[in-house]
Amino acid sequence: MEQNKPQIYTLNCRSWIGTLSKKSVRVQQPKCEKCNRQLKEEIKFSKVELEIDKYNGEDWVSSSGLLMVTKKLYDALMQAGIKGFAPLKVKKVPFKYADIDVTTIPDFVYLAILSPAIRNIPIASDYTGTCEGCNLTLNKYNEEKSQLIMRKTTENPIHLQVFSDRYEGADIFEFTDHGEIGVTQKFLDVIKDFNCPEGIIIPAEWI
Repeated sequence: MEQNKPQIYTLNCRSWIGTLSKKSVRVQQPKCEKCNRQLKEEIKFSKVELEIDKYNGEDWVSSSGLLMVTKKLYDALMQAGIKGFAPLKVKKVPFKYADIDVTTIPDFVYLAILSPAIRNIPIASDYTGTCEGCNLTLNKYNEEKSQLIMRKTTENPIHLQVFSDRYEGADIFEFTDHGEIGVTQKFLDVIKDFNCPEGIIIPAEWI
């Protein structure tokens, strides 16, 4: 671990209770003029409506790559001084085929992760160079490696290698070339006291 840098991990939350509705609003990300890749400079969504299909007391859930937590867990994250996100309230609606009363389900907060995204060495594609425009990696699709973009198991993990030059002390953050999110040990210390199932958590390495 680099000096004065916290232990970090990749996180894939696979806990699911429903999907985002069409009323959710995705934020347009700027694109590099040279390589045309989307630059992760804005939050992913500005409005979130979740069509709930089921609920079994989970304190965190994910849909469309968004991490949402109960108000109770959000309050604990704030009390612990967790940095790196803006809170957006999630509107709850029942999935049209589900027999569920959403008023019995706790309020959820979308943890809208803030920039900057942290640079990493890609593990889910083939590296082909660096873009002169955005200074990010140029990658070529690799079918076998693409399974690693959102991992489903912690068996035989590849530890993501992460550059520290753009890290500004956040406890939750995006990576420039990886689908999972990054979290610190401080973040994990808060969630361990809550019902946070189906989290694929793998140590990452500063380089």
